[in-house]
Amino acid sequence: MSVLSSKMSTMDKVIYVTLILLALLGMAITNFSPADAHKYWLVMTLVFAIAAIISGWQQAADKHEKTKLITTQLFHWGSTLIAVMIVYAFLHSGQIQNETVSLMILLILSLSTFLDGFQVGWHFSLLGILLAISTVVITYLDEYIWIIAIIALVFIGLSFLWNKYIGHHKN
Repeated sequence: MSVLSSKMSTMDKVIYVTLILLALLGMAITNFSPADAHKYWLVMTLVFAIAAIISGWQQAADKHEKTKLITTQLFHWGSTLIAVMIVYAFLHSGQIQNETVSLMILLILSLSTFLDGFQVGWHFSLLGILLAISTVVITYLDEYIWIIAIIALVFIGLSFLWNKYIGHHKN
């Protein structure tokens, strides 16, 4: 089955919308308390990893595919956590400021989520793009939460339209 043409299950839809809502909450936390937001994004890295495993698990056809999924996901998200820990090493060595840590973790999370979309479903790639756009918007705009919320709603709408009209063609 092609990842780009696969239809989202109900569980995938719940995971996708939940992750977007959690990302929006993270953006609000980043807006109000940039110095503390990095802790939230660290936790979200684990949440996104668990969500990806759940999403991929339901698509796996047999024990072999499930084992391969777990191995791939542990490697993928473990590597992500190592990158996040390196960001914390930069923070503790004084190379970067506390406020910058959140943006760096969000950027790492966006890349990891985007790349994981090729393993567990196109909706993760779309979510990674949303996170990357959000990182750029946060960097350049002071009042960004409403812009990101609108962009997130557009992403949700477009992904459900894609799922309804294009995602039903399976290979």
